[in-house]
Amino acid sequence: MPDLAAETILHNGVIRTMDAANPVAEALAVAGGRIVKVGTTAEVLALRKEGTNLIDLGGHMLMPGLIDFHVHLLSSMIARLHTTALDTADDFDTILRKIGEACTRGDGRDWVVANSYGALALRRMREPGALSALDAVSRGRPVVMQHLSGHGHFANSVALQIAGIDAATPNPPDGEIVKDAGGHPTGLLVESGAWRVTAAIPELSAAGKAEAARASIGYLNSLGITGFADAAASLEMLEFYRALDDAGALTCWAAFHLALSPTCSNYAADEARSMRERRRELCGPHMNADFAKIFLDGVPSLRTAAMLAPYASAPDEVPVATSLTLDELTDAIADFDRDGIGVKVHAVGDRAIRMVLDAVAQVRRRNGRGGPQHQIAHGQFIAAADIPRLAKLNILHDMCPPLWHPNSASRTHEAMVGIERYATVWPVRDILASGAAVVAASDWRTIAPDLDPWEAMCGLVTRRDPTGRHEGAHAPGQALSVAEVLPLYTSNPATAMRLGHRTGRLAPGLSADMIMLDRDLMAIDPMAIAKTRVLATWFEGRLVHGSV
Repeated sequence: MPDLAAETILHNGVIRTMDAANPVAEALAVAGGRIVKVGTTAEVLALRKEGTNLIDLGGHMLMPGLIDFHVHLLSSMIARLHTTALDTADDFDTILRKIGEACTRGDGRDWVVANSYGALALRRMREPGALSALDAVSRGRPVVMQHLSGHGHFANSVALQIAGIDAATPNPPDGEIVKDAGGHPTGLLVESGAWRVTAAIPELSAAGKAEAARASIGYLNSLGITGFADAAASLEMLEFYRALDDAGALTCWAAFHLALSPTCSNYAADEARSMRERRRELCGPHMNADFAKIFLDGVPSLRTAAMLAPYASAPDEVPVATSLTLDELTDAIADFDRDGIGVKVHAVGDRAIRMVLDAVAQVRRRNGRGGPQHQIAHGQFIAAADIPRLAKLNILHDMCPPLWHPNSASRTHEAMVGIERYATVWPVRDILASGAAVVAASDWRTIAPDLDPWEAMCGLVTRRDPTGRHEGAHAPGQALSVAEVLPLYTSNPATAMRLGHRTGRLAPGLSADMIMLDRDLMAIDPMAIAKTRVLATWFEGRLVHGSV
């Protein structure tokens, strides 16, 4: 791009560009929403004209905006605004108190929905009397709580009755309605066993959802995020974010993995057909919906992740079935592949991960090697022998949620699979060294009510709990440097979203999507990364958060 008169110049800071050709600069110029110059102060100030907005960074670090490649954005923001918050470390009595308080509030909504309970509460929910204890504090209102993984729920008797679940209700495919010795539901619902209850929760109004969509973008910008990829999008979601894009209020690049597979909880055949056929016309200029989602297995905390060896916590348990057979998975990916649609497959257990690799290998033979990149979402239990296959098959490793350091959720996983096996999970350094494409993401809102990329980043660098609640480090030999971590949140996800030519780096010709931080991430104690504050966020050169 030829040098242009600068509308805005940012200088007197440390500019970390994520551009290999020019990794660190002193100043940057913007015109027409794009970067027109990155270089020394003298080089960039040469573009200053009358009316140029000169921004003094005050020595602060400037870098590309972050991109969260795996988030459930609209549902998470609705939950943030309209549900009762639980801490994953809450015990069952604490949860009962919070639910009881919520049931006394006249908030105009009949149902009480709460997120997210963890292992401590789950143990009690599996014991006799848990359902009656929840019923006792519910004041006759339907109550449903979600497990931190999103793959399990606990509902009271009123909610079960509304959903039509009783002793005679059979388990659905790929799910369980947990029952006691007498055959009566206990309130615990695993995987698709919860779908009848969640479908019965009255929907928020269209106006309420539209407001949540708008609020979600402001929330992302406040965290320094200027791009996201939703992991299981509906037609309605596309419409809400398209309305924001049309109004100039979508201040993020947005990719959508469409719920085109019956394995998705929000799948609807007619809607899926329409989304697939119209996916490009449904998108505004900052949107891309050339992606699909498939769920293959569950999560370790509920022993629904498909593992090669038995769970240490249940060595005699029958191995969990995957939602699709290898042939079914291969056919599904091949169909999308022929249409240029990249597929994100939820695969947590090593057996499920190997199935994805085997399926994509067959797809490459069937359709040719020039098809789109596909993705394994989560993938933390990948077997060492399978790591080299990622790059060979052009499969992206989508790492999330941030459980690569000790925390309550990772401790639960460790208890399920055993200490020896858990010591091998999240081999991030080995995966990067293999040449595989890798991104880091949040999977918000699965393990925490708040989205915090800086804590997650700190955990990747230190493999320690950034909050200090849990001692020790998980597989410290797999830790990354800050320089290795930053591309996982910027240039790598931009490329995976097929937007690497537009964003993800600070380089001439690219969108001016930038954030100013209160600290230089390369020059501090790595544990201090967790406390990073975003002082300002720009999208296409427009200040969308903070002040300068």
